[in-house]
Amino acid sequence: MSSSSAPVAVVTGAGSGLGSATATRLAADAMTVVCLDVRGDTAAATAQAITDSGGRAIAVECDVSAEESVNSAIARAVSAYGRIDAVVNVAGIGLSSRFLDTSLEQWQRILDINLTGTFLVARAAVPELLRSKGCMVNVASVAALRGWRYMAAYSASKGGIVALSRTLAVEFGRQGVRVNCVCPGSIATPLAAALAPVADADPVLMARGPALLDPPVAQPGEIAAMIAYLVSPEARFVTGSVMTIDGGAMA
Repeated sequence: MSSSSAPVAVVTGAGSGLGSATATRLAADAMTVVCLDVRGDTAAATAQAITDSGGRAIAVECDVSAEESVNSAIARAVSAYGRIDAVVNVAGIGLSSRFLDTSLEQWQRILDINLTGTFLVARAAVPELLRSKGCMVNVASVAALRGWRYMAAYSASKGGIVALSRTLAVEFGRQGVRVNCVCPGSIATPLAAALAPVADADPVLMARGPALLDPPVAQPGEIAAMIAYLVSPEARFVTGSVMTIDGGAMA
């Protein structure tokens, strides 16, 4: 067990995109970071980059949709550092598909990783957060807050994350644990780049709700900055909040 007094953050999906940017930012803010990802090699790359820059981090391979994998990863974090002060649930996948073309298998996979994964990590980590009086940030999407074209499964999963975050904030707030939710708009990440366009998409739907700012896509570090605020002592009085970072798309 480490004797470091630095606060410890667990970040899921830390191997790439927003998860990697979040892990890097929290390490820069003097937190020790446990980098979780279903791909152990990418989690290790993020952790190595952090340590090469003078930070503290370890990598743990973790499939957030598998209960045993999640429980083992959280136990590994506690074994390594003795505590968990913050959890950031970033891990997720996307699907762009017409509703009637969405298979049950696709629907279930999106929910298993995005929503059930957040539930499993939260359930495993909350006992540690109760001990440390820590906090959690769950990453949802603006697709959770309004109808989003051709993304029924993704929107449903992210809407569930918003509701779950608020419920956890209510249930554990009086015990000293803060829980908040971040809802980004478009982000320049591998997940967004990998979304296949829907054939013959309705141009009116595709033009609905663009960002007002130029460029209309956020960089991962900009979202990570909001997450860093929410896990910091400066956000002591912030819990149960749903933060939109969307360039004005929801305005």
